[in-house]
Amino acid sequence: MTGDNYICHLFIFFRQHKKMGIMEKAFSHGVTIIEIIMKTYKYFLIIIIIFILSLLAGCSVLASQMNRPTEEVDATATPITLPTQLSVQTRVESQTCLVAELVAIQTDKPQGDLMAWSPTGHALAFVQPVNQYSGFYIGDLTIYDAATQETLFTSNDKAVFGDLAWSPDGSALAYVSLDQTAGIYTVKTVTLAYGIEVDVFGDEAATDDFASQKGVLSWTNEPDLTLTSVCGADCVRLYQYNIVSQSLNPLQEIRYNENTSLGLVNDLVSLNGYWQISIDNNDNIWITSGGETYTIDQLDNTSLTSKVDSKISLVLADTRLQEIKFSKDSKYLALRTTEQVLIYQLGCTKD
Repeated sequence: MTGDNYICHLFIFFRQHKKMGIMEKAFSHGVTIIEIIMKTYKYFLIIIIIFILSLLAGCSVLASQMNRPTEEVDATATPITLPTQLSVQTRVESQTCLVAELVAIQTDKPQGDLMAWSPTGHALAFVQPVNQYSGFYIGDLTIYDAATQETLFTSNDKAVFGDLAWSPDGSALAYVSLDQTAGIYTVKTVTLAYGIEVDVFGDEAATDDFASQKGVLSWTNEPDLTLTSVCGADCVRLYQYNIVSQSLNPLQEIRYNENTSLGLVNDLVSLNGYWQISIDNNDNIWITSGGETYTIDQLDNTSLTSKVDSKISLVLADTRLQEIKFSKDSKYLALRTTEQVLIYQLGCTKD
């Protein structure tokens, strides 16, 4: 090998090795950059994960706060104060139990008795809307047994006006009905055993030039029923109807202001005198029991009787009553409000 060739090969050798060094350095720098990027990505990923976990934790706390049950504030009802005139009696929590809530027709004028207790049991007759939801002035005659809590009878007549009256033996009812086609009132009787309805006036129902308003004045003895019918501007005619012979006989004529057939008499005291209803100025209805007699046995085999003070309790608060009726045996109380008939059992407590 000549000197020139040797120098040339040596130059090529150094030149190749110089490129290799550069490549090694470049490769080395490339690895370092990748490692840095990987490390940076790793740290960035950790930061993102921590950030996401922080968000989730915050949402969880917020959700728990949002889903926290609202603290309910117990609205304590304002106690109803016993009126001063009744405060001499011992107030107790309750003396009645509600056994029925029934729908009644609504009225804005006198229509006689719209509730009547049977003289022989716990059956209450009243007038309910035909749709059993809401109605004015006329409806069905319905009989409800407070003891069994069952409806015993519903009339076929859908235009019962009112002024209900039981026969003395409790087998039949008389009531005022409206002939909606003719626009004239009449009186009907119905026997409960067979549901037979009899139109008392029939073709003689028109007694004046208008609606010929009728009323049931009394049913004091078994066959005879005393009725009224308007016969003019200031004229009311009394009739006697015999349910056996089905004969209607005029009795006498009275003036309009003397007619009490459609008047409503409320029972403020039960027949046995034990229960009494009081209504204060705020339309709160109170019931008073007349006290109980106790027998005290003594050591010498004698006994003494002692009567405790009367008790009073609230039945209804802030309710305008239309009618009040005690059952004949003083075990039940019926109250008619604007739209309902409420029946209570007396002498029990709300357990």
